[in-house]
Amino acid sequence: MSLIVIVGPPGSGKTTVGRALADALGAPFRDADADIVAVAGKPIADIFVDDGEDHFRALEREAVRRAVAEHDGVLALGGGAVLSEATRKLLADVPVVHLRVDLAEAVRRNEIDKGRPLLQVNPRATLRRLLDERLPLYREVADVEVDTTGRDVDDLAAEIRARLAVRTVAVNDAETPYPVLIGRGTVERLPEFLGKAARVAVLHTESTALLAQRVGSLLPDGVEATLMELPDAEDGKTVAVAEQCWDALGAEGFTRTDLVVGVGGGAVTDLAGFVAACWLRGVAVVHVPTSLLGAVDAAVGGKTGVNTAAGKNLVGAFHPPRAVLVDLDNFATLPERDLAAGLAEVVKAGFIADPAILDLVEADPRAALDATGPVVAELVERAIAVKAEVVASDLKEGGLRAVLNYGHTFAHAIEKLEHYRWRHGDAVAVGMVYAAHLNAITGRVDLVERTEAVLESLGLPTTYEAGRWDELLQVMKIDKKNVGATQRFVLLDALAAPVVVDDVTAEQQREAYERLTA
Repeated sequence: MSLIVIVGPPGSGKTTVGRALADALGAPFRDADADIVAVAGKPIADIFVDDGEDHFRALEREAVRRAVAEHDGVLALGGGAVLSEATRKLLADVPVVHLRVDLAEAVRRNEIDKGRPLLQVNPRATLRRLLDERLPLYREVADVEVDTTGRDVDDLAAEIRARLAVRTVAVNDAETPYPVLIGRGTVERLPEFLGKAARVAVLHTESTALLAQRVGSLLPDGVEATLMELPDAEDGKTVAVAEQCWDALGAEGFTRTDLVVGVGGGAVTDLAGFVAACWLRGVAVVHVPTSLLGAVDAAVGGKTGVNTAAGKNLVGAFHPPRAVLVDLDNFATLPERDLAAGLAEVVKAGFIADPAILDLVEADPRAALDATGPVVAELVERAIAVKAEVVASDLKEGGLRAVLNYGHTFAHAIEKLEHYRWRHGDAVAVGMVYAAHLNAITGRVDLVERTEAVLESLGLPTTYEAGRWDELLQVMKIDKKNVGATQRFVLLDALAAPVVVDDVTAEQQREAYERLTA
C-alpha cells in the first residue's frame, strides 16, 4: 500500500470518504487536521482565534509535510492545505483524489459541523468564494476527481479505488508524445485533454451513441459538442464518409484549436484520426476505444486511414492523438467472440516482444476472456506497452514498426477476399498461424503448435479455406510492406525476435498455405 491523499473543500466528505476508502483498501487512515490539533493541544477553531490563520497555515504545512513523509495509507488534508505552493509541490509525486461537491450540499453538510472557523459568518457566501478560489488548485494537484453530491459513501470508495488503478503508458515519440490511460472510468479524464478547444466533434456509431452523449456531457461550460454518427464498422471508413465529416466541421466553424474525439472501435478511431489529420492540415484528436481490438491496435500509434477498392488502409496519414482513454468498463458488455478477436492482437504482441503475455493466456484462458477481471487489464497494458515502444522508435513506419504487422500480410488478404466480413482479430489469428508455418519452413523457430494452441484456447480460428491461393497471393503482392515487386514478411528468428525478410520464395509461401489449410 502506498500513500493516497484526499483533498477538497469543506463539506466534500474528505474524512468520511477517506475512512471508507481506507477500509476498502485495508489501509490505515490519517487526518492532517487531527495531527494539527494533537500538536497544538487545542481545536482548530481555537488556533484561529488565539493565534491567527497564518499560524494555523504554518502548522498545517508542517503537518502535511510530516504525514506525506511518514504515512502509508489514506491521508485527508484540510480544505485550505492546497493554498501552500510547498504543499502542492509535495503532492506532485503522490496520487491525489479531489472530492467535489455542489454549493447546496456543502452548505447543508457544514451546517451540521459547526467547528469550521472560516464558515462562522455567512457560510453560504464564504463557501461559494472558497469553492471558486480553490477549485483550480484542487485540480492542479488531483489525479482523480469525484463528485460526492448525493452519493453513497461506499459507492464513492469503490469508484475511487477503481479509478486509482488507472495505468498510464507513455508513447514517447519525438514529434508528439502522448499518454494512453488504461483503467476504469478513464473517459472521465477527457476534460484534461481539451486544450484550447471551444468545439468538440464526437465521432461515433449507433452502437456507441450513449457513450458519445456521455462524452459530450463531460465538456465544461463554453465548450460545444457536435455528435456525428458514422456507418458501422468498415462501412464508415471511406473517403465519402470523411468528406461528410469535413462538411460538418466547416458548417460548425471548427478551427485548429478545436478537437475531434473518436468513440468506438478501430474503424471509428481510424476514421476520426484521418478526419482530424486532414482538417485544416491537422487538428487534435483524442481516442476513446470501445473494443479491446481498437484499444490495443488502431487507437495507439498515430496511423489513420480509410479503405478503397484497392485495399484496406491504403489511403491515410500519420497523425498521433493527443491522448488515448482506454476505459476497461467499455469492454464489459462485449460479446466473448469480439473480446477474443481483440486478444489476437494481444497474443501477437506476446510473440513479437513480450512472452509474458503468452504465459498469462496459457495459464488461464478463461481469465483472459473475463473483461471485468485483472488479467485483461494486465494484458491490455502489456500489449499497449509493446506498441508504444515500437511506435516511439518509428512513428512513420520506416523500419522497426513493420514488426507490428506479424501475421498481417496474410490477414489483410483474407479480409479483402472476405469483403471485410471477417473480424480483424480472426484474420490476424489465421495470419499468425500462416507466419508460424513460414518460420518453420524457412529454417527459423518452430512455434506452430504453440501458436495454434494459444489461439484455439481463446476460441480463435487457426485454419483457412483451401483452393484460394492464387487470389490470396494477388492481394499479398500489394501489401504496404512490399518494396516494388519484392514481397516482405515479418517472421520470427526466435520467440520475441522479429525480423523483416524479403527472401521468402513463392514455393515456401505456397507450402505454408497448404500446411495451413491441410
